[in-house]
Amino acid sequence: MDNTWFWKLIDKSRQASDGDPAQQLEELGALLDDLSAEDIVEFQNIFNSHFQSSYTWPLWGAAYVIGGGCSDDGFDYFRGWLISRGEKVFNAANADPDKLASLVQESDEDDDCQVEGWQSVGIDAWCRKTGLKYAAFPSRPSGVQSNGPAGDEWSEEDLDRLYPRLAKRFN
Repeated sequence: MDNTWFWKLIDKSRQASDGDPAQQLEELGALLDDLSAEDIVEFQNIFNSHFQSSYTWPLWGAAYVIGGGCSDDGFDYFRGWLISRGEKVFNAANADPDKLASLVQESDEDDDCQVEGWQSVGIDAWCRKTGLKYAAFPSRPSGVQSNGPAGDEWSEEDLDRLYPRLAKRFN
């Protein structure tokens, strides 16, 4: 399992789901079920790496504007949703979160761009494959830092200025 294969699985599950985020999770789970336990672990580790790299104040600000607010859990669900959109959208949003104004589709059934379940999709598949419990999952340390998101923290009153395209579209 490598980064290219990871994104191919994400794309294949998205294409098979016709834009339905719950269906995409099911499709991805089925794709993961066909892999070896080792490949599932690698998938989850790659997911965790992308999940951690997206733990930034700029992306949280974008999520806040799109959702009309965004809690800690909501931001986790947003980052899972962002990964579910594929490599191109993920990288574009990380480079310039305001670009999400043109990347979020009107037809997206996940209107606040928050989907629960992505953080554990690989672990769930591994548990099904091995018959072992969640706590036994052999993941690498995620590198989660206790000092919070990367980048410059924003104030709510600055969001319209920081994300003009998102503010225009979602306010």
